[in-house]
Amino acid sequence: MPDPIPNPRTTSSPTQGLFGQSSPTSPDSVLRDLPALMNKGITILRDLGPAMEQKEKTLTGLRDRLAEGRFQLAVLGQFKRGKSTLLNALLGEDILPSSVIPLTAIPTFIRYGEGRSIHVHFQDQRKEEIYPSDNANWMSKTLLGYVSEDVNPKNEKGVSYVEITHPSPILREVVLIDTPGIGSTHRHNTEMTLNFLPQCDAALFLVSADPPITEVEVDFLRQVREKVARVFFVLNKIDYLSDSERETAIAFLRKVLEESVGIAPDGQVFAVSAKQALMAKQTGDQGLLNASGLARITGYLIDFLAREKTRVLREAVGGKALDVLSDTLLQVNLEMRSLQMPITDLEQRLALFQEKIDEAKRERQRTQDILNGDHRRVVELLEEGCAALRESSQHHLESVAAAAISSTKELDAQVAEDAIAQEIPVYFEHTLGEVTSKFDKELIAILSGHQQRAAALVESIRIAASTIFEIPHHAPSAASPLVLAREPYWVSRKSWSGVLGTISPDLVDKALPRSIRERRIRARIGKEIQTLLVHNVENLRWATLQNIDAALRVFSRELDEDLAHTIEATYGAIEAAYTRRKEHADEISDRTRKLQKASGDLQAIIDALTPARSSKV
Repeated sequence: MPDPIPNPRTTSSPTQGLFGQSSPTSPDSVLRDLPALMNKGITILRDLGPAMEQKEKTLTGLRDRLAEGRFQLAVLGQFKRGKSTLLNALLGEDILPSSVIPLTAIPTFIRYGEGRSIHVHFQDQRKEEIYPSDNANWMSKTLLGYVSEDVNPKNEKGVSYVEITHPSPILREVVLIDTPGIGSTHRHNTEMTLNFLPQCDAALFLVSADPPITEVEVDFLRQVREKVARVFFVLNKIDYLSDSERETAIAFLRKVLEESVGIAPDGQVFAVSAKQALMAKQTGDQGLLNASGLARITGYLIDFLAREKTRVLREAVGGKALDVLSDTLLQVNLEMRSLQMPITDLEQRLALFQEKIDEAKRERQRTQDILNGDHRRVVELLEEGCAALRESSQHHLESVAAAAISSTKELDAQVAEDAIAQEIPVYFEHTLGEVTSKFDKELIAILSGHQQRAAALVESIRIAASTIFEIPHHAPSAASPLVLAREPYWVSRKSWSGVLGTISPDLVDKALPRSIRERRIRARIGKEIQTLLVHNVENLRWATLQNIDAALRVFSRELDEDLAHTIEATYGAIEAAYTRRKEHADEISDRTRKLQKASGDLQAIIDALTPARSSKV
């Protein structure tokens, strides 16, 4: 039996790096060098030929994800608090329309781009792209056509959300998200904002000195604290306050947040004059900019948090890159060992490895059977929940209708219809958030167990290969916790319907006593409510069912892909070497030398990445 392949760690100085100099040893320096290390790894994989194409794509995808990962910061606040002005100040340009009531639930995502552009996304999946005109204020005026109630009443244009690209340097690290003002005429806008928040990294909550905080904002914040990990507070319009008044307003805000909301501000409340900051940016007045307080927001909230997220992202990507490269090293060493050992020995080990693969495939089928059972159980839970929701919704909407009818001197069914039409979007947006949260937790609980079994199944293939062929193997890092949230998006529930049929009492009703007429109107409205509930609950059920199916389907597909790729990377490498020895004996020496160099280079990258992983253990 041949000797095990030497581990490069024992045959070269651990301080000699990939580039002929000392390798970085601190976790911070490793994270800084991560893009260069990944690029070197991609080059090695590309040089090894088509067999490494999938791993090259994976590593390239990780590198791109690292380059594109930006901090997601939602800006929240009541109407007239100065959200748009603050965002404009951060960008250094008057882009977002201010002093306009965004009654339509249309958020604006502001991302980095080399040039200025507007991308309007519609509820029917259409997309409209708009680029600069000669008008200096073209962005602000163009946006008014989509977010203003005057130009787009009740969102009759069917806009889902708007994306802006802008070359402001701050956007290289941060995506700013302008949300509709809370507590607006359309109350369900608040619920939509709450449902959106878990997809963000943090929220910036804007209040102002007139007054420092309202009961509406307090109620909203009680719900926000459950939705987003970090909330930071900005007291705007400080240019209207003296120094003593400013301190009093900040102290009052802190007291309300701690006593009424249960939030202790994260060390500080940022005092700013967004109006002064924007003016300073536009005129180049550094003194005014310093007085505005904007530098503290950009310096702490954005720069610090963006760097923090970048570090977390680099740690995650670095760990995954290390796993990919270690898996590649195993594949390279397997092929190299297979080219070197006696052919009869190779055939025996290949047959033994095939048995392990067959065993893993049988285990995969058992895993799928368990997953299918869990899927059925979650769907049954959803059906039971929707049945209960229909019943509770019926009682709730009937009570809304009853209260509306009782409040009128003349029995008017139209009053009840209007009350229901206003209540349904709020009620079902709130329910959407509750149902989504419940089933996200259920799915994470189910898939976390499957994730561990799946990782162990895939790893069993690598362990079998390394054991049978006596190859050193690096165990992968622990799987990251499952997160079902995606890139920030805005769910537009235009399907929440509150439109009742025409309920007009006949002539007989008018001659009946009021109590009997009221019962008849309530009965007719009750039937109409049942029709509405079938529509609205089914919308919610269908959306939730699609999320459940998608999560389980994606998990199952990714497990199959991981298993197939692992088998291809191990068994495929051995089989390729076996074929080369049978059919291309003259190429063995050249291929072996190439594999030896790749093995050494890969090990050098792995050694360089290891300190970052060790620091997390």
